Amino acid sequence: MSFQFFPALLMFPVFLALTFLFSRNRMTTSQTYSGPFLFQSVSGSQGERASVLLQWIGIAFLFIALARPQQGFERLPEAGEGVDIIITLDVSGSMNQTDYYPSRLAAAKKAALTFIDGRPNDRIGLVIYADNPRTLCPPTFDHATLERFIQSAELGALPDGTAIGAGLAVAAKGFNYSQTSRRVIVLISDGEDTSTQVDPITVAQAINTIHGDSLKVYTVAIGKPLSEDGLGLDRETLSYIAELNGGRLFNVESPEELDEVYSAIDSLEASTLPAEGLFVYRDSYMFFLISGIFLMILSNILIYRFFKVVGN
Repeated sequence: MSFQFFPALLMFPVFLALTFLFSRNRMTTSQTYSGPFLFQSVSGSQGERASVLLQWIGIAFLFIALARPQQGFERLPEAGEGVDIIITLDVSGSMNQTDYYPSRLAAAKKAALTFIDGRPNDRIGLVIYADNPRTLCPPTFDHATLERFIQSAELGALPDGTAIGAGLAVAAKGFNYSQTSRRVIVLISDGEDTSTQVDPITVAQAINTIHGDSLKVYTVAIGKPLSEDGLGLDRETLSYIAELNGGRLFNVESPEELDEVYSAIDSLEASTLPAEGLFVYRDSYMFFLISGIFLMILSNILIYRFFKVVGN
């Protein structure tokens, strides 16, 4: 709980001290009870003491209400806020190679999990692809569920192959219901497109035509470049896809560089929302105001019941 006007709380002990000094100056040997401004009563009965206590609690509550207490409630970003991101992960058989310890896929998943932890206010989704693509998780703020999907992404979940174009197309389609103006695809691949359902260049051009500057594609190249027999990593295609859609190609040669890739994307696509979260503050003074008034009224009822005028 926070207070909009904190000095009001400091006014209560000052009021208490002034009341005590004022009461001492006015005390006489025979007196009538005059509320909280006198600390001494004639009979000192339990009812009298209860009345004084309730009255002072009521006054304290009124000072708290004057300080305007507020409570903060964390809220999730709305659909039009932050950045929508889809990680598009290659799960073809070649991702099982151990040149990235313990494997290419394991290193890619670990780096993705670190990236997700650093972007709590962005909606992030996951698409996997091999011979064909599959959306495992649409863009969501539920990062705990997303992380479970990433951890469960394994080789063999799809028929073997590398359908870069189809994976990219499904990832772009995942933004159909996105309301934010900032969208990002992170495409991870360690091979060339061997499952030509749709040409990756054609998909990249279509994305640029449909989404323009609102969707950027960052490509991450894992593995070795094309060999003489045409097998290996097609960096040229990945570079063209990224450049056409406002992103860039990252050449990754170690698991450590994978972390650096996500750090670079994190800085290039910084969220406009505060890292500590979004909070809505609501006034809570009404409880203290009503309680204070109620206790003051109750105290006066007790005064008339238990206190009598003594002397003249």
